[in-house]
Order: sequence, then structure tokens, then C-alpha cells
Amino acid sequence: MLTINNLYLKDAKPTDSPHLLLWDNPNGLEIQQILFNNNAQLVSYRDNLISRVNSKSPFLILDKKLGQELDAIRKFCADSNKPIVLLKDLDILITYLYSQPQSPISLFWKKLGDMRHLESSLWIILPTQLKPQDWDKKRIHLSL
Repeated sequence: MLTINNLYLKDAKPTDSPHLLLWDNPNGLEIQQILFNNNAQLVSYRDNLISRVNSKSPFLILDKKLGQELDAIRKFCADSNKPIVLLKDLDILITYLYSQPQSPISLFWKKLGDMRHLESSLWIILPTQLKPQDWDKKRIHLSL
């Protein structure tokens, strides 16, 4: 099992693709230690989504705007001033997608997994229950 002090996010290969950090109960102090040890930046998908919500539109309909959400994830890496981005709260989008009648969750995982040429290494914190079935096992690290 990994511990906070021996989790080296910079060793992830390939560096230009998303990686998953499956972690059921992350707390702020542990996340801050990972950020410090790895010279990483923390980004909250939830906070970013709230900042992008259009007050004129009463519905999010994120399942119809997967491309826009994937572009937002790519932008996190482009806008970062650190070599590593640690993304939290993406489980909000994933849970939303699973809840839709004709869920595009498989398409989302495929497009996220195929994402390349990210400007910073991207690590996504997710609960273990949301682990995608067809994700490259080399790009998954189990919970701490």
C-alpha cells in the first residue's frame, strides 16, 4: 500500500495522459502533503464547474456537453503553473453521468483515457467504486 511520503506523481508514464489515484477518504492534510512532495497544483472540478455555470440556463445537461467538460479538464493542465495537476471532485460529473437514462459514461471514460498532449501531468482523485473497467492499469494507483 502506498503512503503519502512515497507517492511520486512525477514518475507517471506517459506524462501527457490522465492518471487515476483511487482514494476513498482523502483529507486536506494528506492532499496538501502530496502537493508539497510533488510540486503539484490542486484543482477542484466542482469549483470550476460552479464558475462556468450560466445563470440564464436552469439546467446543466452535462451529459450533452461531454466535449466541453473534457476541454475544461484539458484547460486545467494548460493553465497550471506546476508540472502536475491533482484534480479532485470529478466524481460529481461521473456520478451525474451514471445517473442519466442513456448514460454516456463509456464514451466519457474512453475520451478521457485517450486524452493526450496534456501540458501538465494530470492525476484525478476518485473513489475506488468509480474506477473505470477498461482503464490502462499502468495509469492507476490504488488508494492510500
